Amino acid sequence: MSGSPILTAVAPHWHDEDNVALLAQSWPRDERFELIVIDNGSAENPSAVQTDRTNVKVLDVERNLGFAAAVNLGAAKSAGPLLLILNTDARPESGALESLVRGMEEHRDAAGLAPRLVDEDGASQAGWQLRRLPNLLTLLGYCCFVEARALREPPAGSPVEQPAACALLLRRDAFDAAGRMDEAFWPAWFEDVDLARRLRERDLTIRYWPDATFRHGLGASVRRLGYGPFLLAYYRNLDRYARKHHGRGAALLLRTVLAGAALFRVLLLPLRCPQRARNRGDACAGLGRLAVAAASGWRNR
Repeated sequence: MSGSPILTAVAPHWHDEDNVALLAQSWPRDERFELIVIDNGSAENPSAVQTDRTNVKVLDVERNLGFAAAVNLGAAKSAGPLLLILNTDARPESGALESLVRGMEEHRDAAGLAPRLVDEDGASQAGWQLRRLPNLLTLLGYCCFVEARALREPPAGSPVEQPAACALLLRRDAFDAAGRMDEAFWPAWFEDVDLARRLRERDLTIRYWPDATFRHGLGASVRRLGYGPFLLAYYRNLDRYARKHHGRGAALLLRTVLAGAALFRVLLLPLRCPQRARNRGDACAGLGRLAVAAASGWRNR
């Protein structure tokens, strides 16, 4: 089919050649659906996956802009009125993009839609994907390495406060009205939480649309980055989010709790090693650096 794009997917890519190749190869040959891959300085140039696909484009920026800046760049280059923020390990199932367009026509009040995410075995990831916006108590839990209680998968069309941006459709005008993504959340994590909060502050609603299904790998970025660097990036951005939306006093409280919790978790390593760490030595080094960085206000990171 031909015509101007009505939906543009922006997929930041950082050292994820296998997944970005699968995404490009599985992308529908339909000019209504545009895919822009932002190559954040990866070791290999993924341009070969384009072949003859005129609706698949790769922008090589030769350095790691971070997820937020890459999305903003892709949005600026996009042609469609609908913007799909996409991880390279999230691939639309057959008919998913058409369903998202239908969903936006059905819910004209919605600023965006969160599709249904499933793992490779078809199990729903809704408990991880769909969350409430974190309050200070939730952030304190994160700093104690305690995840928020998972939500049950809601009915179609239900409002969702904070859907993960690994596959998130937004109206382009709503994305612009909210101020786009805050590029200070580098390289990743909490930029989508911040965007969801700013959308809500403008009374812009995101709804759940399970009729559109995406396969999602979950956690590929952590494996590529490494446990210690992940901890520093994640909690530094949690601190930035807390300062931005809860104030400096709240951020100081969170850093103090985090430093103590990280050291306490080091003591627990003989009993339990974090799943994301390669081994206990890797976990000990990462948690130790995190405790020092948090205690110093991120000056030593």
